[in-house]
Amino acid sequence: NIKQIMRHGQLFLKHNRGLEENFYKEKPLEARISKYMTSQDFPLYANNKVEYYPMGEDAFEVIFEELKKAQKFILINFFIVAEGAIWDKLHEILLDKIKHGVEVKFMYDDFGAMIRTNKHFRRNLEQEGFEVQIFNPIHKYTDKLYMNYRSHQKIIVIDGNIGFTGGFNIADEYANLINRFGVWKDNGIRIEGDAVWGMTVIFLQMWEVCEGRTEIDYEKYRPTKKFELNKIYCHVISDGPACNQMNPIENVYQQMISYSEKFLYITTPYLIIEDDMKHALITAVQSGVDVRIITPYIPDKKNVKLLTNYNYGDLLKHGVRIYEYKPGFIHAKTILNEKNVIVGTINMDYRSFYLHYENGVWISDLDTVHMIKQDLEETFEKCIEISYQEWLQRPAFMKIKQAFLNMFSTLM
Repeated sequence: NIKQIMRHGQLFLKHNRGLEENFYKEKPLEARISKYMTSQDFPLYANNKVEYYPMGEDAFEVIFEELKKAQKFILINFFIVAEGAIWDKLHEILLDKIKHGVEVKFMYDDFGAMIRTNKHFRRNLEQEGFEVQIFNPIHKYTDKLYMNYRSHQKIIVIDGNIGFTGGFNIADEYANLINRFGVWKDNGIRIEGDAVWGMTVIFLQMWEVCEGRTEIDYEKYRPTKKFELNKIYCHVISDGPACNQMNPIENVYQQMISYSEKFLYITTPYLIIEDDMKHALITAVQSGVDVRIITPYIPDKKNVKLLTNYNYGDLLKHGVRIYEYKPGFIHAKTILNEKNVIVGTINMDYRSFYLHYENGVWISDLDTVHMIKQDLEETFEKCIEISYQEWLQRPAFMKIKQAFLNMFSTLM
């Protein structure tokens, strides 16, 4: 039972009530959203160091160097795995670590990897000493709705001390080594410190879901060192169709929107949202918040692009500013206001909020906020801004097709 497996993993997430009370006193304006995440079993962590990477190639450069330093274990979970230069480099490093006694657990979603890896991919890895799990194999669920539930998570954990997440997958386009849709704009973060345990638990929960049993010794994957780093507060969040029917990630996004006072910047490759989310964004604008959303100029899925454009209407009409990334495809998933930020795997669409297993990190740190704000402001300069009048003047055949596609928006 997936819910039982998830609850088993949550037993290893301990709350530090003293830390929480100190945070609420120190940052009262952020207390409510933090309390909500705590209530959903996402503990508050301090003693963290955060690094932000504005492009996928920046993240991979650091990831490869950190993996080479692994001493005990490496945990990797991705939605897409594609054979190519990025995979070759990653595989070379992991194979060397296995030969030196490092445990490597490698997990990926079947739908995300089946087209871009060979049919013996898993078998070859296991023969090389990898421990491998495939999330939700397609062939097992060809007649079941459950096949629609995918693991969209991206997590790397090294020795329990360092964790990475973001929008990137293991494929060459995420590092701009090949050109699929122009410049591929992604992002990622490196966390060092107590919050990495939250990422470790998410990984182990999903591993046990694949195995169908709760036999992992979680204590084996505790951090290998103590942390006395910057006092950066984080919540590590996750969600999925069998995790929590309250849809906590969607609720956290709505709270991020509602608690914004000066600005709210969002990047998402897809914008297919329900009325509640639209109303939250519009209310923020009407409350004096500068709300801006960046979506791709060049799409990876044409029908999804049409639906994304369809969703512009009410938002533009009420003052939300929408930009399209002119150089190509923006795949980064970010929501940022003047106090905190979430970076992770979460798209602003129905699949991320209701069908996929997702993860992200909520960060309360002004230096990190300023760093990411600077990146997004530089990105705005590379975008074209969409006006409401321009949106109204789209061709009639486009309006008809969008209205038709909107009937199936929950499947996009």
